[in-house]
Amino acid sequence: MRVISLTTIPPRFEAVGATLKSLVSQTGQIDEIRLYVPRRYRRFPDYGGELPDVPAGVTIVRSDDDLGPASKVLFAAHSLRGRDAQLLFCDDDRLYRHDWAATLFDAQSDRPDECVALFGKDLRLGLKRSLLPRAVRDKGKFDHRFARFKHGLASILTNTPGPRPGRVVVSRAGYADVLTGFGGAVVRPHFFDDSAFDIPSILWAVDDYWLSGLLAAKSIGIWLPAGLEQPGWTDANELDALVDATIDGAGRTEANARCIRYMQDHFGVWK
Repeated sequence: MRVISLTTIPPRFEAVGATLKSLVSQTGQIDEIRLYVPRRYRRFPDYGGELPDVPAGVTIVRSDDDLGPASKVLFAAHSLRGRDAQLLFCDDDRLYRHDWAATLFDAQSDRPDECVALFGKDLRLGLKRSLLPRAVRDKGKFDHRFARFKHGLASILTNTPGPRPGRVVVSRAGYADVLTGFGGAVVRPHFFDDSAFDIPSILWAVDDYWLSGLLAAKSIGIWLPAGLEQPGWTDANELDALVDATIDGAGRTEANARCIRYMQDHFGVWK
């Protein structure tokens, strides 16, 4: 079973459609696409219960609680426990290529005991890492510009415009410490247990670090395939982005640092 899961926030209800359309247009086997909409939002206490319009093929699932951005994966993982399922979670402000889901699902099928993410990063802590090789970020700016030039020329000559190629984000496949959810990541439901829901204040805003730390605590590697393109932005990216928010008095950098310390203190990882 292959499930795509994401969440969104009220200010993005009118803009999330572009992302959802890119998901229902995916090739390959997709059994469900779930959009989790909490009944209440921590950041938006005046939310009145309205729902976004969604295309056919997307199911809105109401959750009683708001786990912040981790709502995009944890509720689905809990509901799918005990089932032979792959769960691909992603962000609500990206345009995903038609083969994006199939590529990540297939890659995770080859590594069923690991998380497979389109992109991620290493912590700069001087860690002794046992998982090798490490992924290498692609820095080929010229190759990306040339690919976009060829695409533009072909579109003009054939009069068949299409989505511009995105930048390849990983040049050499390997492991990373932290997944970045904007590109999508595939997990198995049993990767997250009940402790995943006990998110401390402030840390609920930094899902990439929270989820990655939980995976590290279970010795589940985060694998980044090579050669995949970064998805494009949608207009939703400009609406109440968490990266720009201050949550409980902490900005993004401080919240990330607190999450790292929490994982070190409570799970003994990232040391």
